[in-house]
Amino acid sequence: MILPHIIEMVSLCAAHGIHHAVISPGSRSAAITLAFEAHPTFTVEVVSDERSAAFIALGMAQHQNKPVVLVCTSGSAVYNYAPAVAEAFYQEIPLIIISADRPPEWTNQYDGQTIQQLGIFGPHVKNAFQLPLEVQHPDAQWQVNRIVNEAILLTADFPRGPVHINIPLREPFYPEHNESFDFPKVRVIRKPKTEVQLREEDWQALRKIWHQAERRMIIVGQMPYQKSIKESLEVLSDHVVVLNEVTGNMHEVTGAVMGHDVYLTEECKSYAPQLLITIGLSFISKQLKHFLRKNAPVYHWHIRPGDRLNDSLQHQTQWITLSPAQMLSRLALEKQVVSDTSFKAFWQQKNRLGKERLHAFMQRTEFGEFPAIYACLKILPQAWHLQLANSLAVRYVNFLSAIIPARSEVFCNRGTSGIDGCTSTAIGSQFASKTNTLLITGDVAFLYDKNAFWNDLDTRHLRILIINNAGGSIFKMIQGPKDQPGYDKLFQTHQPYSAELTAKQYGLGYEAIYDADELQKALPPFLSTSDRGLILEVFSSVSTNEKIWQSFQQTLQKPIGEK
Repeated sequence: MILPHIIEMVSLCAAHGIHHAVISPGSRSAAITLAFEAHPTFTVEVVSDERSAAFIALGMAQHQNKPVVLVCTSGSAVYNYAPAVAEAFYQEIPLIIISADRPPEWTNQYDGQTIQQLGIFGPHVKNAFQLPLEVQHPDAQWQVNRIVNEAILLTADFPRGPVHINIPLREPFYPEHNESFDFPKVRVIRKPKTEVQLREEDWQALRKIWHQAERRMIIVGQMPYQKSIKESLEVLSDHVVVLNEVTGNMHEVTGAVMGHDVYLTEECKSYAPQLLITIGLSFISKQLKHFLRKNAPVYHWHIRPGDRLNDSLQHQTQWITLSPAQMLSRLALEKQVVSDTSFKAFWQQKNRLGKERLHAFMQRTEFGEFPAIYACLKILPQAWHLQLANSLAVRYVNFLSAIIPARSEVFCNRGTSGIDGCTSTAIGSQFASKTNTLLITGDVAFLYDKNAFWNDLDTRHLRILIINNAGGSIFKMIQGPKDQPGYDKLFQTHQPYSAELTAKQYGLGYEAIYDADELQKALPPFLSTSDRGLILEVFSSVSTNEKIWQSFQQTLQKPIGEK
């Protein structure tokens, strides 16, 4: 039978402007999946692996800037969403997770595919809702409408994030042969957007600090590109040092300081900011975080609306609950700002000489994964999207952020920083945006998420650069693990595989690279138009990469003017 409360839920999603659903097949969820497929404004994608499906939906929501629906059956299927749900929570990406469930009396009775589903994601969803089992009474129908409206409004409210709707269902839940789907008009609850304003006395107190502090630095953490923020930062950069992390997406700001890991050495402590302003989410650079924790600013303002205090640098003095665009535009209007010109000159010199040092090092070093990523980024076309896998790839690229094209947007799953869904996220992202996308990933991250391709999604806009060192070498490059006697067994993920058979299985173009000459020949066609996704797999040894990295680190320790 066709269930009216399921029809109500699907109609409400559509009425709120949500039109994409990613579904994993199942029987208990049949009433839900059939309703989404039948709705005329919904596009449904089927992805069998729930873990991959959730990351694909996350990648789609990243670019649609509105919620994507996820639907699965009961039991462990729901749990497989958990990594992507946590990532969406900390990246503040809206998802609507809809899970079918068995009737509540069967929970803990050892019946098939029956687990405790309500609250399964804990605090990693903005809220968890459960629809009533019996919906014949008008009050129950009103409750369904109210719950679904609330869930949709909540996922889009700042800070955005995932919500969970659990739906217990009794059989029968398949339509009869004589039934057809009809989607009547439903009651839609709207929530007008409001803006917080500073009290005048608070603004005047902040304004006084702004004018008194002569060494000002704005650091942009992980966030999507916003034109209004870019325009304000352009104005502010006349008397403020703007430091852009690679996932901050402010590469276009004239004079922005980037690639700071290349030159963030001991001599910088004499040029620590008096007033530090941070916007965005997480920072990638451990060096940057350590530098700012050790060299405390007199004032640290974090600009972020919502109810989550982010004091990761441990010296915050003001939590300003305006939107970054709102606050920065107000600061940009301030005239006659006195600045320490030596402060800005120091960081600009660091930025310029650090970039020169990076290019010089890459010209003389031997072939390996770090130089291979450098060579690829150096010729990356403008306006491409860049997706970065976690662990080593994102760290390499943060060192190389100064050479990323100004109009490229950069994304990475830095909410939880796991490797588990990097490929799936990239596939969902390029599929939704229809934008050429380069994923830079490692062999372990790629192998971990091979089911990302187990679907019918178009991947023609996707290029994947895999750095294959036969097992990952991130633990060779950080203090601690590499010094342990059980390193090879406990930390090194030895694996003899390549991506060649995966590419063949899923119809992707593939080329293996073993030296610099092969790479230079392969890159131009790799970064061009194709009728299918392409993989370029760069092979190098852990020992060579470790040698390159150690040489690079030694170069970084030299004073900035020394070659």
